[in-house]
Amino acid sequence: MDDIIRDIWLRGAESIASVWLVYCIIFLSAVGSIVYSRLYEFKDRDAVLAAILVALTFIAGIVLTAIIPTSPLLGVTGTLFPSPWSHGLFPVICLLFITVSVTYGLVSGTVHSLSDAVHIICYGISRWSWVIIAVMIVTFIFSVIPS
Repeated sequence: MDDIIRDIWLRGAESIASVWLVYCIIFLSAVGSIVYSRLYEFKDRDAVLAAILVALTFIAGIVLTAIIPTSPLLGVTGTLFPSPWSHGLFPVICLLFITVSVTYGLVSGTVHSLSDAVHIICYGISRWSWVIIAVMIVTFIFSVIPS
């Protein structure tokens, strides 16, 4: 028990902060930006076309980084799985949704200024902050349980 208390005291922040916490924050930011920009409604035709254009450009960039044979994002053997490209795919997809949502918000008029653009990115984090706390608690519990 003394070792567990010492470990918690020495590495408290390390045991709470994990990859899952970062993924949770990025995911909540992406979902919040979709909700705040009202991307799911598809009401403004010009905004939908702009969002599709940005999404296709973004996806083309992602695909190009994967199919170029000498890409530094490929694995050591030149494969996609496992590689830095495959490990970073989830955050990049979340960034895709954030970028498309901000574009949709700018064109549709939901986002009027830079502060609105920042708010659209932070909306999900502030709205579902309890999920972040739950992930922190779960990662902390799993770091305390002796393996």
